[in-house]
Amino acid sequence: MIRRGESAKTAASRLRSLAATAAAALVLAACSAQPPPTEFPGRIAIPASATDLREHIDDQLRTMTAYYRFDLPPDRLPALAAALHCELGEVDDGARAAQNGDPPWFAPRPQQAHRRCESQIEHWMYELEVDVSRPDRYTVYLSASS
Repeated sequence: MIRRGESAKTAASRLRSLAATAAAALVLAACSAQPPPTEFPGRIAIPASATDLREHIDDQLRTMTAYYRFDLPPDRLPALAAALHCELGEVDDGARAAQNGDPPWFAPRPQQAHRRCESQIEHWMYELEVDVSRPDRYTVYLSASS
């Protein structure tokens, strides 16, 4: 609708500006970051208390490896290990060596105290490594391969 005293040219310009703004908003919404994952492969829930979560999926032709790193309150670790059917070992110095294809942020610090375990559920192999050097918050490194 053209306002009183306004030319059709001005109204069309205003309408184009509104359309451009709406299109930009739609493009921005489509390109925004995905929500954080809620499950590990194999439909195992990521603990709700996990913070600073990072995920990397390496999907090859015949195999897939998913990498996760997150912080977790120490009292939540037993539930995660139980969900993964994984019996954590004793505290040990030295983390696993970095492997070819690991994301740069997936690098447990070897000089820190760790606990680790491996398990298999259906066709998924899980490797869990936990940096237990901070008593208030553990850093969890989890890889799942199929």
